[in-house]
Amino acid sequence: MRHLWLPIKSPQHRWKLIWRHLTDRDTPSRKNQIDILAQDLKSHVGESCRVVQNFFERKNYSKDLARVPPLIEKTLIRTTPLLVVQPENEHDITKIMTFCKSRGLALFPRGTGSFAFGGAVPTRRGIVMDLSPMMAILEVDPESLSVRVQPGARWAEVATKLEPYGLIPVTTPTSRFSTVGGWITTGGMGLDSYAYGHVSESVLGVRVARPDGSIQELDSKSESIKDLFGTEGQFGILTEVTLRVRPKPHHSGACLLTFNTPEQALEFVEQLASRGNHPSHVVYFDREYMKRENILFTEHTGITDPIVPEDDTVLLHFETPNNEQKFLSSLNGNMDQIQENRLAARYLWSDRFFPLKAQRISPGLLGTEVVIPGEKIPRYIRKARKLARHFNIKPTVEVIVCREKKHYSHLVILSFSCDYSRKLHYVLCLLFIQLLVRMAVRSKGHPYGVGIWNTPFVGNKYKKDRLDELNKKKQAIDPGVTLNPHKFFKIKGRFFSIPALFMRPISFRMIMAMSHFFAPALGLAARLLGPKQSDGWKVPEKEEEQGRSLLNQSAQRCTSCGSCISVCPAYHITKDELVTGRTKLRLAEAMMRGEELEKAEALSSFQCLHCGLCEEVCQTHLPLRDCYLVLEEWITNRFGSPVETVQEFVEKLDSNREYIKDIFGLDLPEWSPIEGGRV
Repeated sequence: MRHLWLPIKSPQHRWKLIWRHLTDRDTPSRKNQIDILAQDLKSHVGESCRVVQNFFERKNYSKDLARVPPLIEKTLIRTTPLLVVQPENEHDITKIMTFCKSRGLALFPRGTGSFAFGGAVPTRRGIVMDLSPMMAILEVDPESLSVRVQPGARWAEVATKLEPYGLIPVTTPTSRFSTVGGWITTGGMGLDSYAYGHVSESVLGVRVARPDGSIQELDSKSESIKDLFGTEGQFGILTEVTLRVRPKPHHSGACLLTFNTPEQALEFVEQLASRGNHPSHVVYFDREYMKRENILFTEHTGITDPIVPEDDTVLLHFETPNNEQKFLSSLNGNMDQIQENRLAARYLWSDRFFPLKAQRISPGLLGTEVVIPGEKIPRYIRKARKLARHFNIKPTVEVIVCREKKHYSHLVILSFSCDYSRKLHYVLCLLFIQLLVRMAVRSKGHPYGVGIWNTPFVGNKYKKDRLDELNKKKQAIDPGVTLNPHKFFKIKGRFFSIPALFMRPISFRMIMAMSHFFAPALGLAARLLGPKQSDGWKVPEKEEEQGRSLLNQSAQRCTSCGSCISVCPAYHITKDELVTGRTKLRLAEAMMRGEELEKAEALSSFQCLHCGLCEEVCQTHLPLRDCYLVLEEWITNRFGSPVETVQEFVEKLDSNREYIKDIFGLDLPEWSPIEGGRV
């Protein structure tokens, strides 16, 4: 702040600088600081690391899957990092960590940013370490049934690499394009967890960089390896992970059973193990979830006949015909129901990797993920629905069952649509989410992940003795609080941390209790301010409003899941997120808001093959190539022709032709810049 009080030409200029400082934007003194820091870091780590210092690209790393209102975000924390650095190997990681420690800088590890509760979001000025380019699958060992990967490897890529060996991962997240390191450090309950358990049971060993730059190699029997699961990088950064894998099953049998009430469905789930049934995956869907599936099916195919029954439903998956047959034999009178629902079961199972696809119907999909004892779930669902009615919200409910050692845990996911462009309504919906977490806690549950926004509930996720133990280990391993600071254990924020007082457990509980008491009044405000319910999306033509409608509505429906990143050939070559679908849509939003942009950042969007691979994996089936055409026209009109940028990109493509052909199956033609900067 001291630089702001030097003699300035006018009070208006001074207030402008103060405003930029308060809103976490670059001031001249901060730009100078960033330039010096970037040069220092580059000399420290060498040329192998890409160091990002442009404002928009750095700002892109200030968020994850969730959209947090700027007033709340900027009042509480600083989210725009000073720099972003992309290491290529373990040696780079240790160099970066020692650099940050020696200068007292915070370091925030990040994968694809597909978590929604702030686990990878910066909380103060520091450096984001983007591990997503470290995506190599280093070794597959069919004899020991293991695979060794870098932390940025995507689960989809791991599965593809294992396929020629007849192997598959033991368990995976439903977000198939999230990173291996990211899921280990933030989650762990996913597909096939009923039979194969938490991801911790699949990890044979890791290499982890500690805050002092040292490397430790831990196997599955090491006591300290447990501290790395679900603690979001508080104790170190994974540099390599060795995973247990298993033979690909020769059978895939999906079965669907419907019930009259959630109580009946969840009671059936609770009795599965005692009956001796052995499915690989078990998940419950409520009626609203199934209605949404039919809407999405019609939206995607044009077929109006429902694809799934609109009842409380349990989906089971079996990997051997014997297990499936044993289950079917135990059903007695329900056998006809299984046969009637065969198509629906196969449809739901085949669509299991697209958990956020409902955002196509209406923008701003919100939700909460909590772990609740099985016997408490029906009552929790009833209370959640009652609260939701106050807010005119129709949440969908999904319950994934995960084996953890000798008992089963239940991951309860509630989600609903919300238009974030209606700011006050959106804030009330965010409050509704926190009330859902509070209700889960009062039902002996806890949040699935912590990050920033669930920090007030961290004492419910861990018993007091375990939390005290983790705190002591954090102080011993990271006394300077370099790694992912001011979250998880305790929020510490801006303005003498006064706003953060509201995130302390005692004060937060009081706020939530009052909010729950006034829920009818708050809900009435939410209903009055909320959007109309939508059952579909009519995609605007790219000529409408000069493409503004298309880009605006597409950006609202982008889930920010990062699926487009891992399949983008341009990203694999440049390691620049500005070339990817989700960041191009964020760039379009910035242009529509009239934000400042640097020419080089905007022109980076032209580093694109228009191959359409991003469209193929997009959960919400966005018309991305049409969006790119509109965006490129906007950028050309504002910044001029991108010929030089395109030419440099062409040269990079020419030197990586075989790589692109091997990885993506794209046989590139001869490229040449033409008028307008397109390739």
